[in-house]
Amino acid sequence: MKRLSGRRPRHAARTAFRATVALVALSLTVGMARADFVVLAASGASGALQPGARLADDATLTLPDGAKVTLMSRDGRMLTLEGAYSGPLDQPLEAAAAAKGNDGALQKLSRLLQGGGARSTVLGAARAGAGDIPPPPGIWHISVDSSGPRCVQPGALQLWRRDAGQDSPVTLRSASGRRDGLAFAKDRHVLAVENAVSEDDDRLLVSLGDELRDLALAHRPDTLADASPGELLVWMLDSDCKRQALTLIGRVHAGQPLD
Repeated sequence: MKRLSGRRPRHAARTAFRATVALVALSLTVGMARADFVVLAASGASGALQPGARLADDATLTLPDGAKVTLMSRDGRMLTLEGAYSGPLDQPLEAAAAAKGNDGALQKLSRLLQGGGARSTVLGAARAGAGDIPPPPGIWHISVDSSGPRCVQPGALQLWRRDAGQDSPVTLRSASGRRDGLAFAKDRHVLAVENAVSEDDDRLLVSLGDELRDLALAHRPDTLADASPGELLVWMLDSDCKRQALTLIGRVHAGQPLD
């Protein structure tokens, strides 16, 4: 039996469910009691557990061998359970911890994960390195395949593209200046650019040949320099960096480093 969260099991009477019965029971629990967990990712023979499902903290889970589930609690902790496993989701939250919990974050996660394409994005990140075209190497790699919000951290800006079939000239423009003479080399998915933006830049225009990407930047605050994955995930959601949030979930589910 493997339980990656390291928590103590509850009384044995609460673990005496067969896998199929327990999974059905979990699906019936949603909405019947206060939901203190959301399913972030599920793989293997995880049955009725679907990403975005809300679960009560006293729910009991049975996972067959090969199944794996990653959850986030109301108070921002991420935990992974791997089959074969039979037991509670987690130790009951104390009243004080539950009072400080962020149900809004769980609601955002639930809506995001129930959207079309979210599951494939998460599992694609969890299988990083598989296939001919890799997913972004980490959560701080900034996709330039489309416009939209991006979360960045101090240091070199790691630009990432999915299609590396040809050389591509790159120009960067922000309020703090313009950078010319950059290029993605053929077969290279990542372009690292030092001093690409300042902390005051909230917008970055990226020209890739004849294509233009407009990126809205959210800078990781210093208070999150040593943040837990759960804290980073909540911040990315609040900053609308949805794709990076999904990549974070996928890498945690796979047991991989975030960077």
